[in-house]
Amino acid sequence: HKKLTTMTAPSLTIGTALLAFSPTLILFFLIILPKPQLTILSVVAAFAYLLSAFGSSLIWLILNAIFQFSTNNNEDGNNSISSIGALLALTVPSVLIQCIVRMQFVKLYFGVEDVIRKSVAKHEAETTQANNNNNSTQEEHAETNALQLQLNDLSCSLASGTGYALLHTLFLFGTLLASESHEGSNYYGNLNSASGYYGGGGGSTGHGGTLYQYSCGGVMPSLMNGALVGMMFSVLDVFWMMLTFFGMRRRLRSRRGGVAAVVGGCGGGMLSFLREMTSFWKGIDDSTQGGNAALGLVIVSHLLASLVLAPNGTIEDGCKISLPSLAGVVVLVAVLFFRGVKGHFLPMDQRARIEELRLGGGGMMGSHHVE
Repeated sequence: HKKLTTMTAPSLTIGTALLAFSPTLILFFLIILPKPQLTILSVVAAFAYLLSAFGSSLIWLILNAIFQFSTNNNEDGNNSISSIGALLALTVPSVLIQCIVRMQFVKLYFGVEDVIRKSVAKHEAETTQANNNNNSTQEEHAETNALQLQLNDLSCSLASGTGYALLHTLFLFGTLLASESHEGSNYYGNLNSASGYYGGGGGSTGHGGTLYQYSCGGVMPSLMNGALVGMMFSVLDVFWMMLTFFGMRRRLRSRRGGVAAVVGGCGGGMLSFLREMTSFWKGIDDSTQGGNAALGLVIVSHLLASLVLAPNGTIEDGCKISLPSLAGVVVLVAVLFFRGVKGHFLPMDQRARIEELRLGGGGMMGSHHVE
């Protein structure tokens, strides 16, 4: 039995790692890596997730110190109440902090984008003036046009979401991978019976077997469970970042604000989403209210995705409930996204710019497609 598990552990580790990272790695290598600007944006977005993870952990440590969730979970009388409290203390602050960090990241990007566009406009004016003085007829703005094509909300939100999702998946899957590598020999139940299974670690090092956990012990190895969760959350992270770009572009177009406005946008966005949920089926308005609704969808769906994972950590074979439910959230967010922003994800000025280049920049458009 031990020989069999140590032989299969490396293939299991490699296979689940490919499963967990496949969506984001495909986007990264095919779309983002060839573009230096998008690569930089992806790395910065990964750092943004690191900040949100630090903030969520800090809030959890404070709440746990105050309410002592870990201690109360060991008391039978308060077990169910403290479990619900711990679940809410983990999910709600984390969702709100990630919302704030994403919004602040997008707001910072918009500020950098404004500086770049002003610099590009100045360069174009200087180039035009120089060509007029020299009576030159050469193409004036091929490089700057290509740059502005790359700096559109579609490509930049995709790059940002991919970087954010990569680090998030690394945290989700890496934790289980570390447990899998732990050298232990724990057996749960009677190994010779149908209910018994090996629960130790060390499959990756050859000093044990494949890790199984209570929440999914009778269904699949923990690495497979974690890989599926990581893969689905990576897809959600990309959608959430793209919706944040859409929402913040509409919000900041009509009003400016600091951190207080961004924090208020989380609560206001959720109210707008609940009030205008039916608008997603016919398309989100290209307005501030539509932007708030998009941000609200991010918060509500993120909270829902976090809560459906509760059985995965509290109920025997709870992954039978959590994994299909999480897949349902992914499908729901994807449908609402495509129906809500179809045809007007890019703001009007970017759409006009791209259309102008399509009509007047034939040579350049042949070599620089719109991402």
